[in-house]
Amino acid sequence: MRECLEIWEKEKDEEGAAETLRCFKEYGEDIYFDDEEKRMYLAREVWDNSVKKIMEEISQILKVHSREDFIKLKEKYNLTMY
Repeated sequence: MRECLEIWEKEKDEEGAAETLRCFKEYGEDIYFDDEEKRMYLAREVWDNSVKKIMEEISQILKVHSREDFIKLKEKYNLTMY
């Protein structure tokens, strides 16, 4: 997981955001969309909100503000393969 956070710290742009999400998936993290907050979140946020700010930033950079945006993103960056 630390590796994913390092990727994000080095590259806070669209490609870095996508690579961070891929890394999260490789580490077994589940990524969901929250309809109330209009952003992506990791399942671990239920008990560990240390990644909340990162997921808010990634959602903004990747312009994920709806469930439809989230589905398109998963297809575009092949986040379903893990």
